[in-house]
Amino acid sequence: MPTTVIMPALELAQETGKVIRWLKAPGDAVRKGEPIVEIETDKVTVEIEAPASGILGSVTAREGDVVPVGQTIALIAAPGEVGAAPEAMKASPPSAASTWGRFAAPGPTAPSSRGTFPRRGLRRRWKPRAQA
Repeated sequence: MPTTVIMPALELAQETGKVIRWLKAPGDAVRKGEPIVEIETDKVTVEIEAPASGILGSVTAREGDVVPVGQTIALIAAPGEVGAAPEAMKASPPSAASTWGRFAAPGPTAPSSRGTFPRRGLRRRWKPRAQA
C-alpha cells in the first residue's frame, strides 16, 4: 500500500500551506528523510522530508497550490507497486486529533471546582493586621 504525503501542520494555528516547489518529480526514487517538497506558511518556508522510501507517485498539489492541513499532496509507492492506487488519495482528511497529534486535547474535561484561572503565582499570602 502506498504511503501518503500530507500537508503538515507546522504551526499551532495553521490551516493551510502553500506548495512552493517540488524537489522530486513523479517517478523519481526517494529515500526516507530526503527532502521532496518546499512548503510555505505565513511564518516559515520549510522542506518536507519523505515519510518512506520508494517511488514518488501521484502528486495532487502543484506548485503554487494552497492546500489545507492534513490533505494528501502525494503518494510514495514501494518499488513493486509503481501503479499506486489513487483510492488512497480520495480518503477523507484526518481528524483534528490525528493532525495535531500531541497538541490535541484528550477530550471533554470536567469543569474545575477551583475556577478557570491558574492559581500558581496569583495567590496572596494572608498577613494578620497589626493590633493597635
